[in-house]
Amino acid sequence: MESRIDGGEMEKVKEVRYLAIYKQLKEKIENGEYKQGDKLKTEKELQMEYGVSRDTIRKALANLENEDYIIKRPALGTFVRHKKSDYQLTKLESFTEQMKSRGIRPSSEFVSIELITLQSRHIVRELQLEDTEKCYRITRIRKGDESPMAYEIAYVPQKLCPNMQKYLDDTSSLYQIYEEVYHHKIGDGKIKLEADMPGVEIQKSLGISHDSPVLRMECTTLLEDTTPLYYVECYYIGAKYYFSAVLSRK
Repeated sequence: MESRIDGGEMEKVKEVRYLAIYKQLKEKIENGEYKQGDKLKTEKELQMEYGVSRDTIRKALANLENEDYIIKRPALGTFVRHKKSDYQLTKLESFTEQMKSRGIRPSSEFVSIELITLQSRHIVRELQLEDTEKCYRITRIRKGDESPMAYEIAYVPQKLCPNMQKYLDDTSSLYQIYEEVYHHKIGDGKIKLEADMPGVEIQKSLGISHDSPVLRMECTTLLEDTTPLYYVECYYIGAKYYFSAVLSRK
């Protein structure tokens, strides 16, 4: 006598299958087999690998996406999501210090290092420079575990850090150079933060689409005597960062 699976039983079988696939993929992400930023196989490839329907694969991926394990990027594919880094607005620290404190290996890819006369009146005011004074413009792609995290443009007055280009490499921390090479005593910093959409150069440098929001931060760092040491514009990938602060009512 033939046994038949009714509609309800079939749905249970499908549910067991998608949960099993979801758990397997989740385990591969958690044990590092799939690393942060890795691209997953396509839905069709996963369908062939597991021998299930496209709908079953989509349910498994939806679970992973809902739990922030993966992110889908239109026309690019599905990627393992980076754990978001917490930038604490109450503490002045460098990108290198941020990454190391979270167990992430920091590095930089230099786009350009230039000695320029500033055209931006805003930056001239922030750095309290004369119109003819020169500063270094240092453009870098900041990375964590070799994956792009932020696009950074730093402006440093030449008079405070002469011959600075000699001390810059892919692992340089500007704060470390300020303190250990030039023996500057860093004081306070002031920050402005806003959501923004990336321009073409930032899109290409960070590997993001035109509709992927970024967090744009302006920061002016001062010496202990309140002399402006440097000004930076940094564009953080929105999916990889969040900013936090402890607030007091008093």
